Amino acid sequence: MARRGHVGRLQWRLRELLQRLWVRVTAFAVLGLVSAILGYLLKDTIPSGLAGKIGADAIGPILSIIASSMLTVTTFSLSILTAAYATASSSTTPRSVQLLVKDSVSQTVLATFIGAFVFSLVGLIMLKTELYGDGGRVALFFATLLIVLIVVVSLLRWINRLGELGLIGDMMTRVEETTTSALSTRLESPWMGANPLRGSPPPDCMVVPAPVVGHVQNCDMATLSDLAEKHELIIYVTATPGDLVHLRSALIHVRNLPADQDQAEAIRAELAACITVRPTRSFEQDPRFGFTVLSETAQRALSPAVNDPGTAVAVITRILRILSIWQTVQQPDVDYPRLYAAELSAEEMLRESLLPLARDGSSNFQVQHAVQDCLIALTNLAPQVFGPAAVHLSDDCLEYAMDGLVLQAQRDQVRRRAEQLSEAAAAVVPNR
Repeated sequence: MARRGHVGRLQWRLRELLQRLWVRVTAFAVLGLVSAILGYLLKDTIPSGLAGKIGADAIGPILSIIASSMLTVTTFSLSILTAAYATASSSTTPRSVQLLVKDSVSQTVLATFIGAFVFSLVGLIMLKTELYGDGGRVALFFATLLIVLIVVVSLLRWINRLGELGLIGDMMTRVEETTTSALSTRLESPWMGANPLRGSPPPDCMVVPAPVVGHVQNCDMATLSDLAEKHELIIYVTATPGDLVHLRSALIHVRNLPADQDQAEAIRAELAACITVRPTRSFEQDPRFGFTVLSETAQRALSPAVNDPGTAVAVITRILRILSIWQTVQQPDVDYPRLYAAELSAEEMLRESLLPLARDGSSNFQVQHAVQDCLIALTNLAPQVFGPAAVHLSDDCLEYAMDGLVLQAQRDQVRRRAEQLSEAAAAVVPNR
């Protein structure tokens, strides 16, 4: 049974499709069209005398107001989103903008505006052609009241969101939440349902190369397992989400391929299709990417042009908060016995996120102190997970601090924090 940590190709592509702006806008536009046509279909079920009693004859001017205002509001909202994308790209990193593009509130608000515009436009056309009749006008009148209520609520949500859209705090929160979700999902199945791959695959394996240059975004482990069972293969997945692959690198290694070359090539093509490779990385199955984006945000803040060490310290705190959910050594829970996969590396995530900050903030005492404090906290929280990796990284960060810090007192204080970390790790893992 497939687990939440590994998503099939169809499910992953459907989820990716539903996160696109045009999909939601199109859905709401179709809903507006259907709502306008529904009034025509219900015209014979509503008493004709009711139209005059409730003032349904005023529906034409109301629809005209909605049509003109929604077109204006939509154009204005798109310009705001464009400015927010530029702000997010310049204040954090261009890699974080994809989270802003997928913002559900922005997509729903724009989709509501477009849907209301389509509804009013179709309603006006059908009113002018006199297709509704008195009963249809009543149905259209009540539908219009509902549309106005939805638009008002959407405007209130939009106004509330505009105060923070694209600002650095908002973007860091988005990256933190997405990375926490991705890490939690991966920790539920660290090997994506496969057996742990310790070291390199056996030398007698056949290589399945990457068809294009790019980053792995999704591994369809269920289909790989089905192919392995069907052809009695043993599969070693060496390229996991986030890895950069090229035409000479291996996506997977396979044992027991048929001797027939044509049949073997056909199987290798099927196996390669189970690994989705795209030009860029994504956040969903790649928690390392989230840490990289947070680190890039802090690196930009530490640049001489920005000189904002407070943001870098805030990023370190967010990194600590995310990694705090990883408190125990994960054990393999094998769903696919014929598959092997590499594990999630705590040391790799620490190095990708904190080492660049120690390098770029080598002359800043607050940053160096925050890095050592983060490593101490992780070691005390989960020594079996982070202890050895934190000690090795602390030694490298300490070298940056010794080279960059000017005051001897500050260097001594950072060194004492590194020594405390080493003592804490040695108390739990003496033979590191």
